[in-house]
Amino acid sequence: MSDRGFSADSGSSFLVTVRSLHDEVRKAGFDHLPIDEADSVIAVTYDQTADSFLRTWRSRVGTIPEYVRIVDVHQTMRSVASAPTRQTGVRNVVRTVQRPDDLTAVRDAVTSALAEAGDETVLVFDSLTTLFEHVSLAEMVTFFDTVSTRLADADASGYFYLETRAHDPPTIATLRVLADDTFELINNGVEWCTRSLENRTGDCPPLDALFDSLRVRLRRDALRYLLRSAEPVDVDELASVVARLGPGDGETTRNQHRRYYTSLYQLHLPKLADAGLIRHDETTRQVSACEAAQWVEPFLALSEE
Repeated sequence: MSDRGFSADSGSSFLVTVRSLHDEVRKAGFDHLPIDEADSVIAVTYDQTADSFLRTWRSRVGTIPEYVRIVDVHQTMRSVASAPTRQTGVRNVVRTVQRPDDLTAVRDAVTSALAEAGDETVLVFDSLTTLFEHVSLAEMVTFFDTVSTRLADADASGYFYLETRAHDPPTIATLRVLADDTFELINNGVEWCTRSLENRTGDCPPLDALFDSLRVRLRRDALRYLLRSAEPVDVDELASVVARLGPGDGETTRNQHRRYYTSLYQLHLPKLADAGLIRHDETTRQVSACEAAQWVEPFLALSEE
């Protein structure tokens, strides 16, 4: 076993962030990521050919596992059974996805490969940045979360490369929230570090709770206002705010305000409190955002009305 720079739990998804994504960076990643004991390898290639991926694996990691599946996106079908590969007896299967925005096809190909893989399985996704050229951030969030769930179910580890200079901070923050950990290339590309979720204050609620909290516009509007408020907010004030932001011309009657107040008090505030995103003092009727609410900020940017 080679000396790898990181340790990683199986069943996890890791974001690998670099300023500029090129061949030398990928090779450096292979040198440091804990992938050398994998029994099975699955690759999703947007930026490189299947042959190129296997050559890099062979030169930086060593022996290619017997089970290799490559999802070759937007590439013509090519043989990956090069002479060195045939000599090692490796059985490689390439599944081609013609359209780079066909997330369903990529997801299904990964799911199928995971179902046939061995005990120690590693997925390498060579460029989320290239995928971003064809899909929206909202589509990426759903895709990343689904693939991460598939990896967790299969007790496999996934490494997803992202070129940070190509994306704005909210986009990077969103993917960091979705990933279990982030491996980051720093100091002008000469040092790797781990950016753990634990480095952020506040416990992250389950993703299902986060997404459910954002499902209703009224809850999104309430969370935005609470996150921008330095002091606790009275429920009556919060009802006035979400009423003005709701459908209509911004003018609300007393009856409309009462309906918003009742809806907040009886339904939406308890929902947000149960998710661990707000504190609601029913005695004083004061509401404030918890530290954990910071986890929803990147997703609120996705749903900005």
